[in-house]
Amino acid sequence: MRALLAALVLMLLAGSAWAEWPSPLKAGGVITGKLRVVHTRHPNGTPITAYQLVTDKPYTVENDEFCDQDHALTVVHLVAMTKPLQKLLQRSLNKVRSVTVGDAMCSETAWHVGDIVVFQWELLP
Repeated sequence: MRALLAALVLMLLAGSAWAEWPSPLKAGGVITGKLRVVHTRHPNGTPITAYQLVTDKPYTVENDEFCDQDHALTVVHLVAMTKPLQKLLQRSLNKVRSVTVGDAMCSETAWHVGDIVVFQWELLP
């Protein structure tokens, strides 16, 4: 039985997409990744423009039942509801940028385009 359990653990570790154990994403934390924009549609037909930070490092959001614990969470949707925030992100597209996170949650609805959604954030210089 132990051998079977050990083999199962090794298979899971070998097949894992995580190069390292995911870090919890908490308020005040800094994440770094390449910024991109995604144009998609909500199932009701409304167009969505989502700005995403694609990280090399996997993250988790603690105590969030919507998190998919079966794969690394590396795509962070930075919600930009105002034109000034959208313009700020637009200038940084396809660049590696760092962001201070104010809050984070795992995607829950079709409006969330990414693994993790951050509504409050600050783009670092």
